[in-house]
Amino acid sequence: MFAVAVLCGGFGAARWVPFLAQASSSTCCIVNTADDLEYLGVHISPDVDSVCYALAGRFDEERGWGLVGDTFECVGKLARYGEAWFRIGDEDLALALLRTVALRSGASLTEVTRSSARRLGVAACVLPMSDDPVRTILHTDQGTLEFQEYLVRHRARPHVERLEYQGIESATPAPGVLTALRTAGVVIIAPSSPLASIGPILALPGVIPTLRDREGPTIAITPVVSAQAPASPPETTRARVRAALMNSHGLDHRAADVAKLYASFAQGFVLDERDSVEASEIERFGMNVLLADTLAMPGDRAGVARSVVEFASNLRTSRRVTRPVKVSPPGVRRC
Repeated sequence: MFAVAVLCGGFGAARWVPFLAQASSSTCCIVNTADDLEYLGVHISPDVDSVCYALAGRFDEERGWGLVGDTFECVGKLARYGEAWFRIGDEDLALALLRTVALRSGASLTEVTRSSARRLGVAACVLPMSDDPVRTILHTDQGTLEFQEYLVRHRARPHVERLEYQGIESATPAPGVLTALRTAGVVIIAPSSPLASIGPILALPGVIPTLRDREGPTIAITPVVSAQAPASPPETTRARVRAALMNSHGLDHRAADVAKLYASFAQGFVLDERDSVEASEIERFGMNVLLADTLAMPGDRAGVARSVVEFASNLRTSRRVTRPVKVSPPGVRRC
């Protein structure tokens, strides 16, 4: 049994999982794999790697992906031949090559992820959401695109009309995922993109029922802050992508609409203090609200993480079990 299980993926999780892990006695990160891709025959798992790098203290937050101090010799050579659209660092690529060899030798993604985490010196448990291939597919005004093609090759410019999680019907949660969710003292949904990162995990068979039936509390941290403009061009892009995907699902890009997605199985929501005007709306969904600085700088995140874990733990004795909002959870809508 883990003290904390975290549903996570990408930049939003990478900023917070090291501090959530510090705030608990044991942590299991369950990571999105629906934006995995094959690049020049190499299996790349961007979200799994981001979470592992963050837990190892090596995530490059300034770029928003990859390893601090990585070099780019290989991708520079590939650019000569017009094959550098996915800019992966040399050490990042080395780990992906080791993953690819292991997968082709018959290892599962769960086994490979465990090995990668061990190589990086990560103590926390890191589980891919599934050993089966699931891919986030975006139907856009420029055709059908896998998520990384849309995000990186096309710079998130096409208009997103709808999305689907290809392969979700035949996929199952990776070994250990449902047990971790069922038995963890606290489940935390990281401030990751609700449709690109969290949606595929929730769409797996058994995940939402397990969250609804578990004894302990489940909370979510908002990935959206409306009252403060993004602080950098990468932040602006991430906000634009989140908004595009939420809009394609009939949702506005605001914290309350994220809470609406999770209201049927979560008892608490961490709202950025700048967006306190949305607190009463979220509470009407039956969710307890904690106001916190979700944009805290690294030096302040440990204190915020402790407050988040404490908030979730205290919900054990004041659990509000209500189902007032009927919104299809991300991934349930089939395209």
